[in-house]
Amino acid sequence: MLLGRTGRWQEAENHILKVLKKEPSRGEALYWQALVHKNGGDPQGAAKLCETILGADPRNPIVQNELGLCLMTMNDAKRALTAFDVAARVDPGRGVYHFNLGLALSKLDRIYKARDAFREAIRLEPSRVEAYLELVRILEILDARNEVVEVLNLASKFHPANFQIQTALAAANAYVGNRKLAEQIYGQVSDAFPIAGNSFGLWLQQEGRFKESITCFQKSLQAVPQQGVAYYGLAEAKSFELDGLSWIPAAEELVDSDDLDLKGQTYLCYALARAFEKERDYEKTIQYFHLANAKAFQLYNEGRPYDRREIEALATESKAKFTKDFLGTSIQGASDSRKPIFIVGMIRSGTTLLDQILSSHPEVKSAGEPVFWLREADKVRRLRDIRSQESYQKELANNYLQVLDSVDSSARHITDKMPLNYAHLGLIHQVFPNAKIIHLRRQPLDTCFSIYTTFLGQGPNFAYNASNIVFNYRQYLDLMAHWRQVLPKSVFMEVNYEDIVADKEAHARELIRYCDLEWSDSCLQHEHNDSSIRTPSKWQARQPVYKTSLQKWKPYEKWLGDLLDVQDLH
Repeated sequence: MLLGRTGRWQEAENHILKVLKKEPSRGEALYWQALVHKNGGDPQGAAKLCETILGADPRNPIVQNELGLCLMTMNDAKRALTAFDVAARVDPGRGVYHFNLGLALSKLDRIYKARDAFREAIRLEPSRVEAYLELVRILEILDARNEVVEVLNLASKFHPANFQIQTALAAANAYVGNRKLAEQIYGQVSDAFPIAGNSFGLWLQQEGRFKESITCFQKSLQAVPQQGVAYYGLAEAKSFELDGLSWIPAAEELVDSDDLDLKGQTYLCYALARAFEKERDYEKTIQYFHLANAKAFQLYNEGRPYDRREIEALATESKAKFTKDFLGTSIQGASDSRKPIFIVGMIRSGTTLLDQILSSHPEVKSAGEPVFWLREADKVRRLRDIRSQESYQKELANNYLQVLDSVDSSARHITDKMPLNYAHLGLIHQVFPNAKIIHLRRQPLDTCFSIYTTFLGQGPNFAYNASNIVFNYRQYLDLMAHWRQVLPKSVFMEVNYEDIVADKEAHARELIRYCDLEWSDSCLQHEHNDSSIRTPSKWQARQPVYKTSLQKWKPYEKWLGDLLDVQDLH
């Protein structure tokens, strides 16, 4: 045990095996043998040993927790959740069990329960840095902007010198519009910890300050050369040199380095793909995009199954419920508000560009991409018929309007550009029958290629796999064909991305008329919109409309495989 606790696992195993030779079923020795396997890179072997112990002692919280950790390493979050749940119920006073439970719940997209688990972990163990950071990530998903600041102010009291907490506090203040305070905190932290310059740089890019971000990433690399995110930041800023020399050779040497974790390797592969793209070395570019997708899939989606039958079933259910007659019937509790403007479509179809054009109007603000409807749709589905739930419908409308008011309570209109809201247009129209909906369409292969070549973080679970992207795109087209038939033309408009690129002014004017607004020339200068952009389109959406994004897949055609299956779809 002492050898293990000092990291000398091989020596420790020699002693543990002597014990097990004499006492094969001794739980304590089996547990330490499990730790040997786990620390030796064999989580499967460790899990089997934990299961052996639990066969005789199923309520052992320490072993259940260890089993859960092994299963998480194996990307089996569903079984890990069961193990952590047992540990937390048997010994509810241990913060670490609730923290690990939150990680498993988060991996399985059970957001509310994950939030509660992290809150409990902090209550029990307020010094645990990771619990604050994970809770903040969940609260951001839930659009709980003010609570994010509250949580991080509390964390800052316990950890005033922790750069992760301080950078998160800076991001939280930026999130609620305190830009000056955010920049001040970012500056202080990155001066003390150059590695924190990565967070500062990525925030500057959200603000459209790409040139300023370059210095942050360069300083970060000087302090810590073996990393991925700084190279990614430089690539996003279209900066591919350090001290006058290309950084490609140094970055390529790092790709398989043991010094980089999986996330660092993923960032690095996307950075290298962008670097070779600039060089027009298309074969190397696609090689790194393939590698980046494989690593990102392993990082985010391997233990987060994409159930095609479930996707089809939900679409079928939605089409059967939200018929033209159903949506044409007035419903008690519906809001008459015209404040929201919904911009929907497949991700990477140009929704951020459209959002920038509309929110450049003086009477329109942007809420970015709230996940409100994605998370509420499951609740509504369980209610079966929302018409019989007038009070819930009112609550749904009021809660959503509060989300918009947190952006700007005085704005006449606020855009919601969560593209994946396309799946819930029936519910949205039911709650806000007067709200305008704009569907942005883009050429299918351009869209799917852009999804495949963009780092989306823990984005939708169909990402990072070409076959899943294609399947999901087909489901999207099928559902949009249904909405096209059942939604009133007075509140449903479709625009083609390619048409905006060809004649921006004509289509911008049409969009502004559709939204019942007076024309403003500011809509022709969307690149000067100073709103923060938190999506992967932060560079593109700040440029004048350009045509280079059309058929960008063409040089890579022979390497695209399954993606080509969408080529003839409409």
